[in-house]
Amino acid sequence: MSWDQYSQKTDSELVAAVRSGDDLAFNALFLRWYSRVEQFLLKLVKEPALAEDLTQGVFMKVWLYRDRLEPSRQLGNYLFVLARNAALDVFKSKRHLVMAHISTPPQKENHNSERPDRQLEFTETSGRIRQIVDAMPEQRRDVFRLSRYGQLSHTEIASKLGLSVRTVEKHIQLALQDIRKNLS
Repeated sequence: MSWDQYSQKTDSELVAAVRSGDDLAFNALFLRWYSRVEQFLLKLVKEPALAEDLTQGVFMKVWLYRDRLEPSRQLGNYLFVLARNAALDVFKSKRHLVMAHISTPPQKENHNSERPDRQLEFTETSGRIRQIVDAMPEQRRDVFRLSRYGQLSHTEIASKLGLSVRTVEKHIQLALQDIRKNLS
């Protein structure tokens, strides 16, 4: 079959061919949908290189799990769901990194071992977290700093500040909510 014949097939016909392992049909689907999926991801993640990586991952999944494709279903919907889930995984991962940073006291870091872009992102996030913490009500800020930077237990903080343990827990919970909300 010639390339022109592939490019004129419907998505359903191409999906049926991809299911059977036809790599030319996959190439036709790839060319037809790649830029739309990449643009969709770019709107979500706002980073061209990341959007490109995620788009390639979406199409890799399509090929790897081609036996699960259903020719009767809308391919576009399937691709955009895969893309959205890939973006959500990135957001969850970034959120996890931010929360790990919040939970870890500042330490000297080996700047030579990190990629410069990761270090810049880390520094920017650290600065933003400091601004958010500085803007908190005084007692919440003090509790949070003693917990995260002073590495004191809730009981130690409660004793030091003359608060109940439950109040300390609530302040930390509210501080983390403030940080999450302001970093989103």
